[in-house]
Amino acid sequence: MRPDPQSPSAVLARVRKLLALSESPNVHEAAAAAAAAQALIAQHRLAGVLRAEQEDPITDGREAPLESARRLRKWKIALASGLARANGCVAYTAEHADQTQLLLVGRAADRDAVQAIWDWLVQRLELLSATHGAGKSRAWHDAFRIGAAEAVVARLASTNADEQKALPVEALVRVETAVADRNAAVDAYAASALRLKAGRALRVDANGLARGRVEGQRAPLK
Repeated sequence: MRPDPQSPSAVLARVRKLLALSESPNVHEAAAAAAAAQALIAQHRLAGVLRAEQEDPITDGREAPLESARRLRKWKIALASGLARANGCVAYTAEHADQTQLLLVGRAADRDAVQAIWDWLVQRLELLSATHGAGKSRAWHDAFRIGAAEAVVARLASTNADEQKALPVEALVRVETAVADRNAAVDAYAASALRLKAGRALRVDANGLARGRVEGQRAPLK
């Protein structure tokens, strides 16, 4: 039997292939590639809503952490939080043994989408700060990556909105309601099952943060 080209695994395979085509450390090219991947993910999610397919159950994601480390870097937490919001998940941290885990509340298909873009963007942002921050401190690099991550994720959210607006008028209200309900269900699960608390405001290098935001915003996505 031929695989379903619209199945989650087939869509993620196309996403990973698309991301593999761009290996540049340039944040503009990285943002464009990430946006194209996010558009493909958004199209699949919206099509699923329109077909009213049975949804994955929401879980706390402890079986598949994005990352585990003795000390998670601030910029990775910021990136995970933004990617999670763009894909119907909630990012949080939890202690396990002597490690801190970066986890996602959500449905399996949505977590897989975050993971695919996360793996690729982490490498791009590391290369980017190395390119622009020779001789800079670790604090500068962390702040730069937070700024660049914020800018890129904001553009991914815009990509999602554009995909939704492209739907036929008769489908748009239905999809907006369904997507809002999906996201509210994830938020409710996180609040009731995990009782997550808001994180503390990040104290970062202001110059690095500003430079990262500029580099993340410069080029158009299309």
